[in-house]
Amino acid sequence: MHHIHTTPGFIIQARPYGEAGKMLFIFTREFGLIMAAAQGIRLERSKLRYYTQEHAMGMFSLVKGREMWRLTSAAPFSLRTFPLRATQSGKVHPRSGGEMAISQSLIARLAQLLRRLLQGEEAHPEVFDVIKACVDFVGEREDLNAAQLAAIESLTVARILHWLGYIGDDLELSGHIRSFEITSDLVDLLKEKRTILNKHINKALKESMM
Repeated sequence: MHHIHTTPGFIIQARPYGEAGKMLFIFTREFGLIMAAAQGIRLERSKLRYYTQEHAMGMFSLVKGREMWRLTSAAPFSLRTFPLRATQSGKVHPRSGGEMAISQSLIARLAQLLRRLLQGEEAHPEVFDVIKACVDFVGEREDLNAAQLAAIESLTVARILHWLGYIGDDLELSGHIRSFEITSDLVDLLKEKRTILNKHINKALKESMM
């Protein structure tokens, strides 16, 4: 009997697989980056197709095979932090264009960065928590301006690089890189310190040859 593992995860990439399936690259909190086959989820009748889009974050149940994992079920943490919204009828539809522009462009760039940085099934729970904090905050706010979004992105990238060992802490940033919390006050503060964040980011990316 196969053991089912359930873990929080973030789909950083999804590709067609077979006639109606997808191959999902999921950054999981418990197992790191895994590749999971999801059979039949591109079919209209599949309930899982709503919860297995690129950049979806939620709870994923998986069975580990010899060569890859297999997805058995998925559910979002919250429709606020998920790239789909449910109507009163219970049907799920894409979020509006404004909301998509606010959340998905930033989240997509973070997913691309993770795809470059993560190497195989090595757990990085702190990095996952950083991503979740960003997705939660951006998903709950529809009034973020360009400067605030830029500060959130720089902060999140710096935190990812820190927890992967590329960036140390900085006294000038008062420990914000080591934290997971994002607040409106912090975002406004870091708008003024974004140059410092980007200096650390560019140095780390250059030294890591990325």
